[in-house]
Amino acid sequence: MNEDIISGQKGTGLDEWAKKMKIDPLFAGSLAEAIDEPDETPYLLNAITDGFPGLGKNAKKEVRNALLRVQIFCSIHGNTDPIKISKQLFIAQTVERLLFGSNILMTEGMEEEEEEPRKSKTKK
Repeated sequence: MNEDIISGQKGTGLDEWAKKMKIDPLFAGSLAEAIDEPDETPYLLNAITDGFPGLGKNAKKEVRNALLRVQIFCSIHGNTDPIKISKQLFIAQTVERLLFGSNILMTEGMEEEEEEPRKSKTKK
């Protein structure tokens, strides 16, 4: 996965992003590797879950935004390498749920789906 997607800025490397956002470099590197190489995630999980609680509020917000950027990128580019992209999407969604307790993009979609049956029931 391109570091630009994780950092949200073209030409910004992972180390520069982590430093700017006050994100532990080990955490940032583990997160990036988990997304780039989804099959390695089980071996990186401890570094991700152990490093997250020590991040500040703004750093945690930036991590979530990075995970959202990855999910959006994967949804847009799903046809380029469907197997790898689907794994990367799964990892980004799973890590977001693991660290934050929910997935913003999935929650909003579920709320919209739940509203539709209610609307159809009230029209009858």
